[in-house]
Amino acid sequence: MIISIYSAYIVSKQALINNYLDNNYQHATELANAAGNILGTMQESVDALATIWQRENKIDQDLLEDLYSNNKNYFNSIVIVNKDLIVSNTVPATSGVRAGQHLSGPINNMLLDIRIPHITEPFLSKDGRWIVLVTSPLFDKQEQYYGYIAGTIYLQKSNVLQGILEHDYESDGSYVYAVGPKGNIIFHPNLKLVGANKAADEAVWKVMAGLAGKIEFTDQQNQTFYTGYAYNMKSSWGVIVQTPASVIDVPLRELLQKSILLSLPLLLITLAAGWIITYLAVRPLQVLADYSNRMVDDWKSEALPPIRSGTYEVKVLYQSIRFTTRQLQKYIVKLKNETALDGLTGLANRRNFDSTLETWCIGDESFAMVMLDIDHFKRVNDTYGHLTGDRVMQFLAVTMRNVSREGDVCFRYGGEEFGILLRGCNVTRAYIVAERLRELLHGTLSPSGELITVSSGVVAFPEHGRTPNDLISHADEAMYTSKREGRNRTTIYQKELSQADKESEVKRSEEINA
Repeated sequence: MIISIYSAYIVSKQALINNYLDNNYQHATELANAAGNILGTMQESVDALATIWQRENKIDQDLLEDLYSNNKNYFNSIVIVNKDLIVSNTVPATSGVRAGQHLSGPINNMLLDIRIPHITEPFLSKDGRWIVLVTSPLFDKQEQYYGYIAGTIYLQKSNVLQGILEHDYESDGSYVYAVGPKGNIIFHPNLKLVGANKAADEAVWKVMAGLAGKIEFTDQQNQTFYTGYAYNMKSSWGVIVQTPASVIDVPLRELLQKSILLSLPLLLITLAAGWIITYLAVRPLQVLADYSNRMVDDWKSEALPPIRSGTYEVKVLYQSIRFTTRQLQKYIVKLKNETALDGLTGLANRRNFDSTLETWCIGDESFAMVMLDIDHFKRVNDTYGHLTGDRVMQFLAVTMRNVSREGDVCFRYGGEEFGILLRGCNVTRAYIVAERLRELLHGTLSPSGELITVSSGVVAFPEHGRTPNDLISHADEAMYTSKREGRNRTTIYQKELSQADKESEVKRSEEINA
């Protein structure tokens, strides 16, 4: 929309400029021709007066006044001057020039020298008026030069040129002015500028050179105009029509406002449609991206939500991510099992055990631990081989799972040493579980074809220790006590007791045995 409005603005601006330039040039041409024609008519009128004078070598005052009455639309006054520059006749009486007055100045001298019909440059008279003379030479019947007759145009008063030019002054700031051959202003809406020389202005010096055209130029006051100018060969005058460049500001501003108002509804519709289309296209990708981020944070993240999209690439990407996610979750589960479980028995491995025990010790919940070792396991390996020994350990692992509860952790500590972590269990309950395991093993043939026995040690948290090292150390101590006392037995860790504690422990042992 911005590009369209800007383009329309530039095109409209140039169209307006060209329109003003073309109109001003055409108008200047028409006015220059009109001014040339009227000056030609005025010259013919003066020539006719010279012809009348030649008949009698004079014009009496009454006749001159009658002739002036017929030409006063053209001239402000008529004056007859002899070759000595003495005024012989003048009308009207209010012209400011009287009979018998001696004239002087370069213009009058020039008229005596050229002795041909001539329209003068604007000049300043003795009484301070800017004047143009339309003249014709006077010759008597013997063709002797007498002087000249002149019709005067007072440039700063109402005259025939104003009738042609002044009504073209426009309210938008456009105006017309005329200049003579040397660049002096002959007509201007501002009468104070009449007679001023504007030869430095580009349009003026071009028209002084006899050219016609149109230009955009900036004057000495830094004001820009759209100007048309034309030259009239008959009068050697130029007419200039110009309009301030600021005249196009208002229509351009209105055009800009209308363009924005007209484009706004379409813009809003386009934005809404674009947002909907973008949402439909991007939303599936956003869902996939969010799911991928959740997978990074938690590989157990929920299943990939269904996505509806008509885009082929999105469908393929969705299927790929769903397949990859499933495979990744399976691989992670497998990898976690491999890193957390013992490869032979499927029980928790040493790393898993250490991590679980440390976590449970940090908590406030009580728990117990049974550490057990297969009695004479080296003899099984030596007698039946290591494969049979492996199957014996697998048999022990299955039996351990059977006697434990959900939430308990059965683990292989290393070699033929195993254990069970019993959550929320006291030492009495742990002792019972250990004994049940021992009795099941002692009553069931193992894969070697023989019965196997285990020696176990039992500890409880927190009475037998508050750290993993203390609990493991005390459980090992109790287990080795079972081995020293003949194997195939379960021993509860005994710390150094006071007499009262010993009596309490004996009583508890009796209860267990009962």
